[in-house]
Amino acid sequence: MRSIFLGTLLVMFLSACGDDTPTPQKSYVQLDMQPVFGTQPFYMDSLYTTPEGYLVKFTELKCYFTLFKNGDSSLHQAALLDYRETGSLLFKKEGSTQSYANLSAVLGVDTTLNHLDPSAFPNDNPLNISNAGSMHWGWNPGYIFMNLEGKVDTIPDGVVNTDLSFSFHIGTDPYIQYLQFNNINWQSLANNTKQFKLKLDLLAFLGSGSSAIHLNTEHLTHTAAGQEALTQKVITNFKNAISPY
Repeated sequence: MRSIFLGTLLVMFLSACGDDTPTPQKSYVQLDMQPVFGTQPFYMDSLYTTPEGYLVKFTELKCYFTLFKNGDSSLHQAALLDYRETGSLLFKKEGSTQSYANLSAVLGVDTTLNHLDPSAFPNDNPLNISNAGSMHWGWNPGYIFMNLEGKVDTIPDGVVNTDLSFSFHIGTDPYIQYLQFNNINWQSLANNTKQFKLKLDLLAFLGSGSSAIHLNTEHLTHTAAGQEALTQKVITNFKNAISPY
């Protein structure tokens, strides 16, 4: 009887000691993409001056990224930047940066995902139809990769009149773009989080020389037939405007 009592005490003692074991802290990785306009901070609906001297404001800025990975090490399947609604955050998830000194991603929705049933993705996935919303073309199976809209004043007469709208909706498999970032310097944030921050320069997006987007005449593409040249210019400029912050 005494031995049973002593054994019970020993078990209780060991259990109490086990309760003092510290719980390992979870680590997180976070990716952000912050728009700018050249050296100026960016705000939706604010006026900026284009290289051609036009006044421009951006009213919609959305884009998809998919298949974040380093070689065979996958980090995240899909992220939707909706700058007006959720700001610069692309995603935050539990994970370690040790496997992601380099990172590749698809600008757009990869062909392996682009034509799947959008209602079949998990509810918290940005590709789910309830999250994609207008970023999925119901009439043409697939997603809109990039949605940039705004208004521009193309008459530099000192009178602000942004009466010309522009709308760039880029999608379909031929316009997928690929991004690669090497030797990433992950920055420490609070709460055991490491951040990689990207910059989207909308002044650079407007381009120069042969890559310039002339908003007075090149203000509409929904990736339709006959719009191939502007569609390619828009998505190429958008890709080239993205860089590490």
